[in-house]
Amino acid sequence: MKALFLLLTGVALSLSGMAQVIKVRPPEPIMDSIIYQTENVTLIFDRKHLTEYMTGMDSTLRNSKYSNKVFNSVQFAHLNAIDMGNHFRKAYCYLEDTANKDFSYSTGKMNMLWAEDGGIMLPYVEEIMPDLLAGGEVRVIDRSTKAIQPAYKMIAEPVDGNNYRVVRLNSGREIFRESTFRVEQLTRR
Repeated sequence: MKALFLLLTGVALSLSGMAQVIKVRPPEPIMDSIIYQTENVTLIFDRKHLTEYMTGMDSTLRNSKYSNKVFNSVQFAHLNAIDMGNHFRKAYCYLEDTANKDFSYSTGKMNMLWAEDGGIMLPYVEEIMPDLLAGGEVRVIDRSTKAIQPAYKMIAEPVDGNNYRVVRLNSGREIFRESTFRVEQLTRR
């Protein structure tokens, strides 16, 4: 009887051990993606995140009479309400046009604010990037190893009494620094 009990216990333990095998699904391909490259990483996220953001900002900007204070981007700091409205409408139309597929950005390449190409969207991409990284909505690929990074660190960087997010790889190399693109640090100098 003891032998049978030990045999059944062994079978139960081996079956429970097999139940613990975790199968990791391969990452889902992002069909309509936006690519943002820094010197250390390539960031890829779904275009729908930018579309949702722009749709929400459409009514927010109208309610604020197209004030550039709605955005924290350094690039919008000098625009008046008319220019801000024109820029947003132009960018929104570019995003909504399904023929436009040029959504690849690099920090090593200069983009003009009033560009007729995908560069017009760059300030909006940089505006939502910290929130997407915080929410885990971005695929982070290390440029040196070409490997998808499953985890990264987010730390707070105090600048003039405000905390800005800095996202780093686990190796310590920088992914994205929010304070680089925020207007608050310029207005206090």
